Amino acid sequence: MKKTLLATAIAGALGVTAAAQAATVYDQDGTQVDVYGRINLAVTTGGTDNQTVWLDEGTGELTTVQGTKTSGSEFRDVFSRFGFRARHQVAPDLQAFANMEFRPLLDAQSTDSMQIRNSFLGLRGDNWGMVRIGNFDGVLYQAVTSKFEIQELHGFISQSGGATSARGDSIQYSTPNLEGFQAHVQAKHLSGNGSAIGAQDNSSTVSWQAAVNYTWQDLYLAAGYNQNKDVFERGASYDGGQPNISGEDIWAAAAIYQFTPAVRVGVKYEDVTSEFSEEELIERAPLVGGLRNVTNALGAVDNQWTLMGVFDYGMGEIYADYHRIRSSLDGVDSRNAWTLGANYRFSRPMYVWAEIHDADFDSSDAVEDVTDDLYVTVGLRYDF
Repeated sequence: MKKTLLATAIAGALGVTAAAQAATVYDQDGTQVDVYGRINLAVTTGGTDNQTVWLDEGTGELTTVQGTKTSGSEFRDVFSRFGFRARHQVAPDLQAFANMEFRPLLDAQSTDSMQIRNSFLGLRGDNWGMVRIGNFDGVLYQAVTSKFEIQELHGFISQSGGATSARGDSIQYSTPNLEGFQAHVQAKHLSGNGSAIGAQDNSSTVSWQAAVNYTWQDLYLAAGYNQNKDVFERGASYDGGQPNISGEDIWAAAAIYQFTPAVRVGVKYEDVTSEFSEEELIERAPLVGGLRNVTNALGAVDNQWTLMGVFDYGMGEIYADYHRIRSSLDGVDSRNAWTLGANYRFSRPMYVWAEIHDADFDSSDAVEDVTDDLYVTVGLRYDF
């Protein structure tokens, strides 16, 4: 279940891993260790099948190849996870903390390794703020775009999600809460180790993020920047979260208002201000035997608007969002996307949920065509 506006703002700003429940498994000599997590399983159906678009380097012709089937029904794990959160009160105004989080696939027996999620350590003080190092979500996501991640599965669309130029080799500093105002800065280190010597600039570099947020009564305002540094022509490479393919310099701003205890509405704008040209996007596309896989390049985004609304009816929530997404390439149409969802809580830790998502809605569709590409999901989630 999504938290209230103020709790969400504080949790995102301080980089707290969200968990509806958390059990303290160790508490001795000033050190506490909590275990937390969630199991989220669902059945999905609909959507579109995978397609790959190839560009012939010689002729310049585009060919669309039908890929794997993805529109049928499927039982799947929906981002289940578990983790350990530790903290030690070093002094009255100094707390040391650490976090380790893992993501297994729980819908079937698996021998694959678990994904390593947010894992970091740091120091926090009431008067000077917080600093941490390791693997965590980017500060632009924490302060701005994460507030619009109201969906369980599909529908969250952002140019700077939690993994964009983040989740690894990073250091963050956040100020304390100064009468509702906070500022955050993050640096992600990109190493040149492992690249061929003499072929290019192999020096290490840094990609920066910064964000500010302000809470006043029922209003939340936030804005931020993600450098999303381009390293295509140098040896330095990203480890962990990768950059947005559209270009450098991502800006985002949002306003969220809690109209009543039950109704929350928000608006967000994101813009990639230093876009790659069509030639640059194609140059970065994988080349296989004279053909370039330009599927991702065709999906590059210039900017987007997002509207979001949540209604808490007591035993659960009804939520919806709408995205207007403008493509980077002139020959690619802009698109509309939307999500409608609801949940019902059986108890504090468990709830059932259902969502409908349309990734590319055309207002000219006939009524009978609207349901063609809908992605439908029904799930059950337990937080601990």
